[in-house]
Amino acid sequence: MPETIELTSPSGTVKIRPDQKLSLFTTFRIGGPAQFMARVTDESQAEAALEWAEQMDLPVTSIGGGSNLLVDDAGIQGLVLAVRTTGKDAETRVRVEEDDHQVRIWVPAQMPISRLGHLSAERGWTGLVWCAGLPGVVGGAVVNNAGAHGGEMIDQLETIDVIRLADRKIESWPAEKLNAAYRYTVLKHAPRPRDVVVLGATFVLPRGDAEELVKQAKEFSAWRKQAQPTGACAGSVFTNPDGSYAGYLIDKAGLKGTTVGGVKISELHGNFMVNSGEATAEDVRQMIALIQDEVYRQFEVRLVPEIEQVGGK
Repeated sequence: MPETIELTSPSGTVKIRPDQKLSLFTTFRIGGPAQFMARVTDESQAEAALEWAEQMDLPVTSIGGGSNLLVDDAGIQGLVLAVRTTGKDAETRVRVEEDDHQVRIWVPAQMPISRLGHLSAERGWTGLVWCAGLPGVVGGAVVNNAGAHGGEMIDQLETIDVIRLADRKIESWPAEKLNAAYRYTVLKHAPRPRDVVVLGATFVLPRGDAEELVKQAKEFSAWRKQAQPTGACAGSVFTNPDGSYAGYLIDKAGLKGTTVGGVKISELHGNFMVNSGEATAEDVRQMIALIQDEVYRQFEVRLVPEIEQVGGK
């Protein structure tokens, strides 16, 4: 096995580690090894890692907080670039411009989305309080156009900053370029490995009442803990079909509690799968197919996976 490679950048050392277990970097706790992996915290570190990958002629796959993600049992070839840091460190990187009516905030991609919801509430900024309690980080939430409680990332998004893999050039994209829709952006459905990595996002938020917003944030977090499982899971597995809810249909089909290998449909919420500790990506794929077939057989509705599948030889 090759040894850890250390690269220099203006903001610190970047370590390229071989044969890293990706199950440790996803909320599902599933996935084979990354051929190489680098954890970076800012643009300069990302540039250093991408330059190395180009020199080694390796494809690059970026991941954020690891939610809404199913990594293949064979792992991921090339370099896996994880844009992440502690929530406390990410918060120090937030940039704010304020006036009497609204604020414009730039948030790093590695900022935990739940902390963003609570932070905006504490500051009296409306529009992102629904993020409170959600898993994952801002970069992944933007790519997936995450949402809850009637809100979506695209609602307050002004721009995103990305770094292009081809030439390591940093660009600012207007939100419209994402062509966002329900749990969709052009980035989410771009072929893997994608040709850009999200570095940060700018949101425009109206001012509101901080006391009321903090109350809402606490309620959203409490609701999520009561209504959704807290074990090793990836979040919602399927998008909601028009006029209904995936969890409702799975429940009505009698599938709650169903087990395939090491993965089980949550008894708490039908649109969640929980890893018992021994689940594989193949178990999850078989469970997805089973649910799709049974729900279609009973209700003639074809459920569409929301979870993103990556990796494989």
